[in-house]
Amino acid sequence: MIIIINPVFCDREAFKKNRHLIFNFILISYNKVFMKKVLTASCLCKGVKFKTLNKLRNVSNCHCVQCRKTHGVFGAYTNIKDKEIKFLNKTTLKWFKSSKNSKRGFCNKCGASIFFKVDKSDNVSISAGMLDGKTKLKTFRNIFVGSKSDFYQINDKLPKYKRFAK
Repeated sequence: MIIIINPVFCDREAFKKNRHLIFNFILISYNKVFMKKVLTASCLCKGVKFKTLNKLRNVSNCHCVQCRKTHGVFGAYTNIKDKEIKFLNKTTLKWFKSSKNSKRGFCNKCGASIFFKVDKSDNVSISAGMLDGKTKLKTFRNIFVGSKSDFYQINDKLPKYKRFAK
């Protein structure tokens, strides 16, 4: 929404006095419609820090064996295009080939599990817990529930998929 205010049609003194408020309103309205959502993220030791340059996909809870072993229970992942991540620091980022067609990025200092990446994909999954502050992301599904462990229940009303769902 872009609002154009013509000072000819309003009180000139009121316009001069409040133009900073008017221009701030226009800028805020513009940002809500057109600007990209930028979030920052880091591991515990800050050896890996980055920011996202576009909106993230909502969160999938993955209950596969690899996520269970990597995160201790299940992985909560968002997703973005590779080119939409800007690294501020990646001195401790290491990659582990976790299967024949995927790898996991982690911090080799604090041990944080940060990324999941399928080979030959333009996207990377980010552990949602790495993101700083309020994200406005929502969890929208549970995947690989056929592999979940028996010590917890999935009690939410979200869609549940035995394997992966697109």
